[in-house]
Amino acid sequence: MTSMNERYALTAELADLTSEFKVDRIEYAFFEKEQYEPTGQIPVIRPIGGQRWLSAQRWGLMPYWGKSSLHADRATLGEKRYLLNMLAKKRCVIPCSALLFERREGKKRIAVYRRRHAEKRVFGVAGLFDVWLDSEKQEYPMCTIVTASGYGAEGSMPLILEGEAMDKWLDPAYNRLESVRELLLSIPEPEYRTEPVLP
Repeated sequence: MTSMNERYALTAELADLTSEFKVDRIEYAFFEKEQYEPTGQIPVIRPIGGQRWLSAQRWGLMPYWGKSSLHADRATLGEKRYLLNMLAKKRCVIPCSALLFERREGKKRIAVYRRRHAEKRVFGVAGLFDVWLDSEKQEYPMCTIVTASGYGAEGSMPLILEGEAMDKWLDPAYNRLESVRELLLSIPEPEYRTEPVLP
């Protein structure tokens, strides 16, 4: 049985990111990688001071459950108050080249297939971010990927943002919760190219 993706690839060049996402400032030493993994540092795009910055954040929210939260389903965002705050004020985009799906065999994960955008080399999925302060007031930026249930065999897929939807998602002035929820619900199931992962 395949799981929801807990790995993804970003193999596009920096020029692809700056063009596709209209990045104004680069704060992160981005490099291509076949597998970005949970709890690691991943590249994200977020609005700061009227610009779009490419920076790094930890994939997984903490310490709300005592373990990382990698995904947040759009249907249940309203059930957790801290997620509502992020939904209104702390939105980001995670650039991807492919989503990786795996099969669990005991404690092992075996890659089964990848899903790529039907037309683009790089695409952006909706994310929410926060900054956790430890006991010494050290800041730890972190993020989660917004998903939608009921998609294909996986049952849940990250939400792809394009065009006007992405512009609204990254616009801090677009902050009415009702409007943001409607935006999320209006995003259709994406079209992917599926390819096997060869052993």
